[in-house]
Amino acid sequence: MKKILVLLVLFACAAVYAQKKVAVEVAYAQEVSMDASLSAVCWQNAEKYPLHLGKYNMRDWPKSKRKNVGNKLRNPGYVQFLWNEKNLYIGVMMEDGDVVAEGEEDQAHLYQMGDTIEVFLKPRDKNFYWEIYGTPNLKKTVFFYPGRGRLFVPSSTAHPVDVSVTAAVDGTLNDWSDQDKGWSVIIAIPVEMLERKGYAFRPGQDWTLLVARQNYSADLPLKEYSTQTPLPQIDFHLYEEYGDLILLPPAK
Repeated sequence: MKKILVLLVLFACAAVYAQKKVAVEVAYAQEVSMDASLSAVCWQNAEKYPLHLGKYNMRDWPKSKRKNVGNKLRNPGYVQFLWNEKNLYIGVMMEDGDVVAEGEEDQAHLYQMGDTIEVFLKPRDKNFYWEIYGTPNLKKTVFFYPGRGRLFVPSSTAHPVDVSVTAAVDGTLNDWSDQDKGWSVIIAIPVEMLERKGYAFRPGQDWTLLVARQNYSADLPLKEYSTQTPLPQIDFHLYEEYGDLILLPPAK
């Protein structure tokens, strides 16, 4: 009987967690503004998906550090999506008291050098996927992985950086001594790039998605991670937990 109760609890926990995956519905827009203020009509009509705090592994932390870091998202933000035959557009608006971007080159691990938005796109039934970055100082990276077993090998970056990035900083970039308000970014990802491996990007196709933020700030007790769909741990390559990406067809 005890074993049965334990199993029931486990199944219930799994069911509750499964409900937390966020499916994103992406509206079609024939024309999309790349103004990173996200004030254009097309963006004003797009649904906003809030970012969720990443779950730190605090097991070995002293109590004082656990209390200081806490479990509340200090710098909130939201993600919006649009698409057309040319691009998938991802807009992110974020609060941030200290906007940081020290990376100076494209095609680098920019998340090690400052605030970064990361986009992961994967067909659900394929091994391959894309990892794409955008930063406050307009730097960008596109990694392509044939599978998770080939992460970060040099050939991951051996292709054109075809994405476009615009960004706006409400404050002073790379000055920790003052108080910023935040930043925003739009990343335009070409449909042609996503389809190069033979998998179509259009309504009805089974794509999955994760949008992740790495947030550096002098006023944070630790770098803050957040994602548009909750993850059980801080691992952005945990593609089994990505949410569905649902492309809505053009309105008739």
